[in-house]
Amino acid sequence: MITTTSGRPFGSLRLRGRVWWLRYRIGGVAHEESSGSTSRPAAAKLLANIEARLDLGAHVAPHARNVTFANLEQLLRTHYVVAGLRSLKRAEGALAHLRDAFGGMRAVSITADRIVTYEADRLSAGAARATINFELATLRKAFNEAVRLGRLPTRPQIKTPLARNARKGFFEAEDFRALLAELPAYLQPVMQFAYSTGWRVRSEVLPLTWDRVDFAAGVVRLEPNTTKSGEGRTFPFDVLPDLAAMLTAQRVATSALERATGQIIPVVFHRGGAPIKDYYHAWDTACTRAATSKKAGATLGVLVRPQLLGRIAHDFRRTAVRNLVRAGVSERVAMDLTGHKTRSVFDRYNVTSEADLRAGISKLADFHARGHLGGQLGIRLVSGAE
Repeated sequence: MITTTSGRPFGSLRLRGRVWWLRYRIGGVAHEESSGSTSRPAAAKLLANIEARLDLGAHVAPHARNVTFANLEQLLRTHYVVAGLRSLKRAEGALAHLRDAFGGMRAVSITADRIVTYEADRLSAGAARATINFELATLRKAFNEAVRLGRLPTRPQIKTPLARNARKGFFEAEDFRALLAELPAYLQPVMQFAYSTGWRVRSEVLPLTWDRVDFAAGVVRLEPNTTKSGEGRTFPFDVLPDLAAMLTAQRVATSALERATGQIIPVVFHRGGAPIKDYYHAWDTACTRAATSKKAGATLGVLVRPQLLGRIAHDFRRTAVRNLVRAGVSERVAMDLTGHKTRSVFDRYNVTSEADLRAGISKLADFHARGHLGGQLGIRLVSGAE
């Protein structure tokens, strides 16, 4: 062992040929590197410098210096596969942007300062705040995985500021009815289910199979690891008459199609027996048609529901949360039904409209009218007039 300038034993020196090599431990992990010198005092001084940099948190072990951004990418992909996460495709999109900025760099060179510069460049390019936050979160996950596996000692600080461009869309009941009437027949059950449950259309509603629908118990179940959060979910549909009727009708129609074609149709929602893959064009067309009203003989529609323009199916999640809260369902139960894992995301989806605010003030007005405050105000006003 070598006693360095701190007075503590730290590491050791070993002569290989004519060159001195350094041996030391960081966090219980042994490291060995060449001093590049044939002088023992020079090697001892280098070892002391390593100890000093460790005390400052500035030393990087030899193996960590060789970790590149490409290595971070691969570690993250492996993590997604092993953990069974379903959002790898979206993560690949984020990695593509990150690769444009950090590709070919060593991980230790991706500093907090360079990450802030990346953030500023993406904002200047017109990227949405929420999009950039996802990219930064993806980079942070990659670094976390490298640290967890011992490939890196630390990771840079990566902040994701609050996204102020978060969508706030939701469907009022009459807007949804207007939209439903304009949707193709095969999409109407899909969107009715999403409107009632708040489940994700692309990843949870469209892949839903009949073995997850229990008509005897009156529930629909999603098994663990089939949802974005990885947790299972149960939705009792039999207490919602419209939803129960829709699923029953869908089962009857599917069974009839199976008998006619001689094929088994495993998915609940389909188009002539085939899985529904792309609904975006039909959705946009229905939103536009529901937003306008044509008079007889008119060539251009009159915009009667402008709030429907630009709506997305994901707005059903916000709608379901809002409806559950307005109906008096406890937040914990509402989160379990819609599959929201964190309170912060649930609160973001619990959108308040002007109508909600008016309803709240109406309750306050009723409270005043019952004499709790209105009478006193009236007396003061009369007294003031006198």
